[in-house]
Amino acid sequence: MGEESKEEDCGDMGLNIEVLEQKPFYVKLKIKDIPLHILNAIRRCSISEVPVMAVDSVVFTVNSSVFYDEIVAHRIGLIPLTSEEALEKYRPPEECKEAAEEAIFTEDCFVKFDLEVSNPPENSKPIIVYSKELRTGDPDVRPVYDTIPLLILGPGQEIRLEAYARLGRGKEHAKWSPVSVAAHRYIADINIDYNKCMKDCTHCIDGCPKGIFKQTDKGVVVQKNKLEECILCRVCELECPARAIKVGWKKNEYILIIESTGALSPKRILIESSRILESKLDELLEKLREAGVVK
Repeated sequence: MGEESKEEDCGDMGLNIEVLEQKPFYVKLKIKDIPLHILNAIRRCSISEVPVMAVDSVVFTVNSSVFYDEIVAHRIGLIPLTSEEALEKYRPPEECKEAAEEAIFTEDCFVKFDLEVSNPPENSKPIIVYSKELRTGDPDVRPVYDTIPLLILGPGQEIRLEAYARLGRGKEHAKWSPVSVAAHRYIADINIDYNKCMKDCTHCIDGCPKGIFKQTDKGVVVQKNKLEECILCRVCELECPARAIKVGWKKNEYILIIESTGALSPKRILIESSRILESKLDELLEKLREAGVVK
């Protein structure tokens, strides 16, 4: 279960944020009085602009498994790595991308991982190599999950390699995106015309996939505590024979869901997204001033 809902007032902007659900890698927020384009910009920044660590280069010494080098390298590259401390310790992606292309693995840009696993010939069974077998050169940068399978080694097979991770952004490759889900949606505004509604009719109750409605002595009513679960499918409108239900949405009021890969916490992702968006807007304003568009 998530934590109890709590609200935060964001100063003179009038912005109001309510935490509906919170887990280590997941947060669900109700945000009021924010334009949709601003919220969407923050969401898109969380996907493509917030940097995290991921393996970018793999150097193989031995690979006698049945897996091609490219397959193993691809799977290692997709392992989420803890990146909370890396944002302060390592140079930004723009400064390290060229070094990666030239295979110059400097300590201020890269974290080295070693993988050395062998399956003895006398062992009659194959073994699975997991992400926990990767030995990191920096304890602050390590696989988020220890049980991600990388490959299988049969009897007498061996894998030895060096992997180099650096900071990157999701717009460069999905492996550098810190989120698995970043989505926002409207909050429903459901109105029932009781002049049309038939008291004993339960078509909307039976049709609603989220259980938004319930039957009372006065007829069908909307359960306010479930309104945020409405997905605006409008099935209730279609099922109502009297067309007494109208489904709309509230203005400048949204649900924001952030689910992290584990590389960063949802809180850190939102903070970094907001900072990056602010920096981009400041840069745009400066360019407009240089061009004489604004003073």
